Amino acid sequence: MNEMKNEDAICRAILEKKLIGFYYEGHHRCVEPHVYGVDDGETRLLGYQMKGKSNGSGNTNWRQFKTEKMVYLRVLDESFEQSRLKSEPDKWDRYIAIVD
Repeated sequence: MNEMKNEDAICRAILEKKLIGFYYEGHHRCVEPHVYGVDDGETRLLGYQMKGKSNGSGNTNWRQFKTEKMVYLRVLDESFEQSRLKSEPDKWDRYIAIVD
């Protein structure tokens, strides 16, 4: 999928507090998107993975995703109520969208 379309979808999902679904490194993920921006020169998403598999331990947890590796991204109908962030996110090069 086009990266600009992914960016539009991610920003919309953050604004509307909607979960997103996508494939990443061969696994389907269902994620609450929280922070979208640029870190170390790469566009990334920080999200809380709700469902799906991962290469790491456990299925639900905070994860950072390089957006260039996210494929078949779509905004889901399911909402989340509020941010899970306990503090300001780590300093990134630039923030594009942060859930409020």
